[in-house]
Amino acid sequence: MAEASKKSKEKTGVSRLFELAGSKKNKLILACLLSVVSSAARLVPFFTIYGVIREILAHYTLAGAIDMKKIYTLVAYTFCAALVYGICAFLSSSLAHGSAYDIIFELRIKLMEKLARIPSGYFTGTTQGAIKKVISDDVEQIEVFIAHHVTDISAAVSMPLFTLIYLFIMDWRLALVTLLPIFISIFLLAGSMKNPKGAQTQVDMHNAKEKMEGTIVEYIHGMPVIKIFNRTLSAFQRYEQDVSGYVSSVERAAYHFAPGIGVYYAFFGAQLLFLLPASLLLVPFASSYLDYLPLVLLFFLVGGGLKEPMENMMQMVIHSKRITEGVSRIDRILKQTEIPEEGTGNPESYDIAFEDVSFSYSENGPQAVKNVSFSLPKGTVTGIVGPSGGGKSTLAQLLLRFYEPQQGCIKIGGVNIGEIPPSRLTGLVSYVFQDSFLFHDTVENNIRMGNREAAFEALEQAAKSAGIHEVIMSLPKGYQTVIGEKDAYLSGGEKQRIAIARVFLKDTPIVILDEATAYADAENEAKIQQAFARLAQNKTVLIIAHRLKTVENANQILVLEEGELLAAGTHEELLHNCPQYGNMIAANERRDRWTIRKGVKTA
Repeated sequence: MAEASKKSKEKTGVSRLFELAGSKKNKLILACLLSVVSSAARLVPFFTIYGVIREILAHYTLAGAIDMKKIYTLVAYTFCAALVYGICAFLSSSLAHGSAYDIIFELRIKLMEKLARIPSGYFTGTTQGAIKKVISDDVEQIEVFIAHHVTDISAAVSMPLFTLIYLFIMDWRLALVTLLPIFISIFLLAGSMKNPKGAQTQVDMHNAKEKMEGTIVEYIHGMPVIKIFNRTLSAFQRYEQDVSGYVSSVERAAYHFAPGIGVYYAFFGAQLLFLLPASLLLVPFASSYLDYLPLVLLFFLVGGGLKEPMENMMQMVIHSKRITEGVSRIDRILKQTEIPEEGTGNPESYDIAFEDVSFSYSENGPQAVKNVSFSLPKGTVTGIVGPSGGGKSTLAQLLLRFYEPQQGCIKIGGVNIGEIPPSRLTGLVSYVFQDSFLFHDTVENNIRMGNREAAFEALEQAAKSAGIHEVIMSLPKGYQTVIGEKDAYLSGGEKQRIAIARVFLKDTPIVILDEATAYADAENEAKIQQAFARLAQNKTVLIIAHRLKTVENANQILVLEEGELLAAGTHEELLHNCPQYGNMIAANERRDRWTIRKGVKTA
């Protein structure tokens, strides 16, 4: 019951946007108040003009009797009102824009920090384009809405309100006639906006845009593969289909709202059409033509001027629908379940134990890991071997809590990793991925990801241990070279060794190597293996290996197939006790003997 009550109180749309504004909400409120004052000042010239016309008509037979002091006073009021309008409008715009930039900055930082705290499984089921749309496009729409539309809404509401109050004071009958077309148009538009199909068209439009942007990102990332396999046309056709799908979704939304908006505009600008006959019908009831004529002119001026602010307000209502959908998508990320930070676990030993661990990437999908139990004693090297897709990398990612096991538990030093704060866990474990990612930054900063506080001498030693120091020194600016600029390009093996240098610099008690020497040549692989031997001293090392020679000298080797642990032991023990391991060794030997021979030409 309490949970249902809590959900019912959750804010959405613009109210949720103000909630996300946090401390900047007060600035936005002040900007809106200044916008209201500027709107009130903007109306003053209409009323001073009315006063001038009335004074002139009152003495139209004797121009010398016109009270010039009154005229000058009205001109002064007009000048002051223009000054107030300009100052308040400027301050309102400045506050709104400043708040908007601060809010989107904080919102993007909040989103990026959130993405770092949620399980990696979220990124498996979400395209890069969808995440990019939320962080870039949806947040950018919020900036436009806050910087411009929030204050415009305040002006659009306050200006007609002030105008109508004054008009009702002047003549309630003509004021009602002025309101009549506005009521009709708003009623028709509201009926169109409340239709559930309209809300669905907005959702469809966002979904189509996410799909299109996902295809764009995939197309760019996959360009080398597309070109080498001559699939440019087919890939472009897919992109073209997604673009056409987005265009169609926009057209469906436009066609849905077109009838209501068309009728809305037809009535909305019809004040004069209603006012003219109404003013003529009321002429016989006027006490004085000299008083009535300026009044009618005032209603023609101000009543017709109601169209602009009311149109702005309606446009804001329509735009708020897009904002509502954008905010809901931001909230989908912000409300994702995080890896809990609580926990006081602080292991003093660094042996690792998997106890009856099972895991599946999807709720009803096949199990990637099935009832796996093994231990990694402190200070030992353990290799994991097996066919591709057997669950080797999954075990390593479970140890890092990229995912949470559905069954069993993983312990470090006898402490369940679920009780260890993630920040502490990442301080215990280093991971070299099979495909290492380098940032568009200097070589030094890429290595310093392992330890920001390390002295440069330690960083240099880490690079030497990884066998990459000489390569770095050959770059244009050495360690200060920005990777990816001009001639500063690295091969796959060189990138991998920079990633390995991070591990040396981080110097954690637990190290995971996911086929870390896959891109190294024979000479550098030998150097890296020697470095690993030094690195493994007094550390718990887990090596995921496809080249079985990499782990032949490990303290123990785990054989994994289809998520199940088939056997565990030393190289010699597995050769005698595990046929699958023997088959893998034989396959590796055949691969090493395989060569391409020159063909023999016969007569």
